[in-house]
Formats: sequence, structure tokens, C-alpha cells
Amino acid sequence: METIIITERKKSIITDSILLTVFCVVPLFFLIRWLFLVDEGRIFIVFLIIVTLFLPVVTISGYIWDVKQKIILSEGGIQLCYGRNFVDIMHFEGGFSIPAAHETPWSNVTGFHIDAYERQEPTEGGGYSTTIKYSLIVKIKNKDRSDGDFVKFSPDYYGISLGKFEEHPNAILAICEEYQKNIKREESDVK
Repeated sequence: METIIITERKKSIITDSILLTVFCVVPLFFLIRWLFLVDEGRIFIVFLIIVTLFLPVVTISGYIWDVKQKIILSEGGIQLCYGRNFVDIMHFEGGFSIPAAHETPWSNVTGFHIDAYERQEPTEGGGYSTTIKYSLIVKIKNKDRSDGDFVKFSPDYYGISLGKFEEHPNAILAICEEYQKNIKREESDVK
């Protein structure tokens, strides 16, 4: 069977370029102009210039350190490749290291599930803003696990966040389930 790779959607370079122009280039031009016209307060102006230059560095670093998440479906099994972006690094979620990919053969996969997590945050008008985060759960057989084992040391599933993927979470679930059915069908045809 043909390998299917499901990846995160690409960043919008146009949006980032417009934001950099509006929030960095224009203020930087006026700050430098003001620096030449004003005799007092040069230290404050230099500080503002450094702060204004910080946003382009953050944006460019986001493109350099961005590693996209992938779900790879192949004849050998399913592989969850975890990514990392600059926002994760800034929030200390991912650090600079990328978690190891989980590759699971089809013989160990028992099924798939979509996990939805709702989060409500209060808004200024008195209501609530609800965000839903989806994850793909790959259920696996755990033959090595005995009654005395702790779940965290021998999990029975792997998960990957689906927040930035191009396809809708239900479409990703359908692709994974269909691929697994085709693999099982091919295995039964060979026997």
C-alpha cells in the first residue's frame, strides 16, 4: 500500500510579513528619526529600538525552529512524529528538544479514537469563550503489562494533538481507520 503522510498546515508568510511591517518597520523608522532629532533621552530611544527589533527576531526564529507534526501511515505501521514550534519553546512546553516519534506496528494497534478537550475562559462581556482541542488517540495492545505495572510506565495508547493539522480531526480519524482496514484486508488475502 502507498504511504500516507498527514502534516500540519503551513504558516502564512503574508500575514507575518504584514504584521512585521506594521509593528516593526514603521515604528523603527520613526524611532530612528526621533533619535536624530532629539538630544535628550537617547538611552530610552535605543531601548525602544532594541525592543522593536525583538519581534522580527522572534518571528524569524519561529520559522527556523518550526518542526511540523506528522502522522505517517505505512505498511509497517503508524508513526506519530511530534513537532515543535517557537510558541512551544517560549512557553517551555517543548523546550528545544523534539519528543521521540512513536512507531507502532499494525499488529499492536487495536483502534483509534478522537479525544476532545473543551476549555472555557471568561470574556469581557460577561460570557465565556470556548476552545476545543482535539487529539488522535492510537490504542495499542500491551502484552508486556502485568497487574503490578503502573499505567504511566506501560501505556495502552499514544496520542498526538490535532490542533494545527490541515484536515479536520474526524477526517484524520477516518483516514487512519480506513488504512488499518485495508492493511487487515491485505493480510487476510495473503493468508
